[in-house]
Amino acid sequence: MTQDTSTYYVWIGGSCDYSHKERAGGAAVVIEHNGNIISRDVISDLHTTEFRMMLTLMLKVMQEIPEGSDILFLTNAAYIQNFDKTPTAKSANRTSSESKDASSLAISAESRGRKARANPDLIIQCIEEKKRHNSVGVKIVQYHKSPLLIETHDRATEAMAKTRKEFHQKNNRLSVSSEIVASVSMPPCAQEGEDGTENSSHLSR
Repeated sequence: MTQDTSTYYVWIGGSCDYSHKERAGGAAVVIEHNGNIISRDVISDLHTTEFRMMLTLMLKVMQEIPEGSDILFLTNAAYIQNFDKTPTAKSANRTSSESKDASSLAISAESRGRKARANPDLIIQCIEEKKRHNSVGVKIVQYHKSPLLIETHDRATEAMAKTRKEFHQKNNRLSVSSEIVASVSMPPCAQEGEDGTENSSHLSR
């Protein structure tokens, strides 16, 4: 792909593990400008989707790139083509927890405008942030022919896995701490003395 020197080319990919209850998700970008990689970024969270993470990172990128720029997001995720499409009344009533069905919204250009869109809160913010720039667009590219896009998916997957691991480690520490507190708060068990009577450290002598 031929690049011009003024445009910011933002490779963006996401990942989400729907098979886990905590449903961690992540997104990553690699930004090129004037023929050079100028920035990399990655985010992750729990109880989310890759699409919500990608929209969140798109918003962050648009906020950080100088005003009046030309920005082109490069991805294989058709869903984020909706980033600047005004949400419908139906989609505006949807909660972020419903975004687990967002994968069904990776639809053709002809029907995009007629479908309810998940993550209306982020889309509205993206629409507003887009106004700061000369142009912002999304281009669909082939995943296996795009090394930097592959990198974003790998980094998003790593971040997602790390977030999930830290979540479980924290929960395990809290569980162990609760067990220790419970055991300390219990009175000592009475012990039987040599003469058959009960001795206990909490009894007065």
